[in-house]
Amino acid sequence: MEECLRAGRLLLTEAALLERLTKEFHLEMDPFIRHARLLYEASEPLAQLYHQYIAVARHYNRPILLMTPTRRVQSETLRLSAYADRPVIAEACSFLKEIRAGYPDFEDQIYVGGLLGCKGDAFAAGDGLDAEAAHAYHRVQVQQFSQAGVDFLFAGIMPEIGEAVGMARAMADSGIPYLISFSIRKNGCLLDGTPIAGAIEVIDRSVDRSPVGYMVNCVHPVNLRSALENAANAHHPAMRRFLGIQANASSLDPETLNQQTELQQEDFDEMVEVMQALRQRYHLQILGGCCGTDHHFLEKLAASMQSEP
Repeated sequence: MEECLRAGRLLLTEAALLERLTKEFHLEMDPFIRHARLLYEASEPLAQLYHQYIAVARHYNRPILLMTPTRRVQSETLRLSAYADRPVIAEACSFLKEIRAGYPDFEDQIYVGGLLGCKGDAFAAGDGLDAEAAHAYHRVQVQQFSQAGVDFLFAGIMPEIGEAVGMARAMADSGIPYLISFSIRKNGCLLDGTPIAGAIEVIDRSVDRSPVGYMVNCVHPVNLRSALENAANAHHPAMRRFLGIQANASSLDPETLNQQTELQQEDFDEMVEVMQALRQRYHLQILGGCCGTDHHFLEKLAASMQSEP
């Protein structure tokens, strides 16, 4: 993955998983570890979605980042779930590696990542861990991913700088390449008010091994455009470390979006057009989808990159 990025290649990520599994397949999630339960109860629909995303990447010959369904699998949540006796992180990694092995002609372009998330609500600020507590809390999962042999680590939808710093320190300790992805508002700040550029500077100063780069996820591309144009981020040298977006299909603000019970899905063509403009202007290298997107969205996104080397 690092070599791809250094070479200037464009990478895809997966699109939505959890939302599609609930809305399209009408599957019930575990209240504590969410769709990780499907590793044991309904693995075929979960595998089907991964296969759809790999098929798009393979057709367009783009490397793809796939993440384990483990954003809510933490020592605390696992203990409260019905799967407390299972090595969920190890088995999630094995699950994705087995899927990858089914593509011998494309296997080296599929990167398996260990997905981690904040302890609290990713769509609200105020209950995040401080850096020291986050380091201690998240290193448990990081160590399990390290033992499972993932290609990279991914901190998803991080709303506050303190917990993001602690998460980054835990990831840096592992020696595994890692990405930090923020939850942001269109004003250019994390949900705690920290500008993206400032968050990047703080994390890079706080760790011995910096992340490969930074991203946002569960954010509409129009909102990211506003965020990057904000004076706190525009032309800031730290933004050279900003690499990509996993796009949400809704432009609602995080709190409002989190309260919706119906699928929020805006026009895919317009989303892709904005993402291409952002990629060209800001030299983004990692593009994919989050809530509200699917394989049709990823197909449009990959097709829009066809002219790129």
